[in-house]
Amino acid sequence: MSFTKNPGRFAGLLYLLASIPGVFALIYVPSKLIVHGNATATAHNIAASETLFRLGISADLVCQAGFIFVALALYDLLKGVNQRHASVMVVLIVVSIPIAFLNELNAIAALVLVRGADFLSLFDEPQRDALAMLFLNLHGHGFDVAGIFWGLWLFPLGLLVYRSGFLPRILGIVLMVNCFAYR
Repeated sequence: MSFTKNPGRFAGLLYLLASIPGVFALIYVPSKLIVHGNATATAHNIAASETLFRLGISADLVCQAGFIFVALALYDLLKGVNQRHASVMVVLIVVSIPIAFLNELNAIAALVLVRGADFLSLFDEPQRDALAMLFLNLHGHGFDVAGIFWGLWLFPLGLLVYRSGFLPRILGIVLMVNCFAYR
């Protein structure tokens, strides 16, 4: 049976494919470029690896767009268990996507500051570095806001998995617990 003919495997494949750019954007890129507590070093890292920083922004946007399809595939898979819970699951994950999209503006603002556009000549380099770090911190807080919904959607998903009868119940329990443990 192919992945596209099995809705469970298809949803799992989409989840995996959408998560890969997310791991790159949320873990790898910041670990290589952001120096906590040091705005100057962070700005120099971003300037030296601008392509990596831009790839991180792009990867996050791709990840978020991919999760629209993950939510729809999981809805298709689980709507027969309980359509209301499946709809709540979709709404909770879809609400996080525009938040995360808009949040990328903070990363773009940090990049503009690091590049030092002509209209920023009013600010000296340490001030631009500090402002860039401010936008990167706001970017982190924006993910915390989106993360509220990333955690909340796990509860209806876990409930649906638990009640499905065709997925392991322990997976449903883990998902529901993870809802409360999600950062």
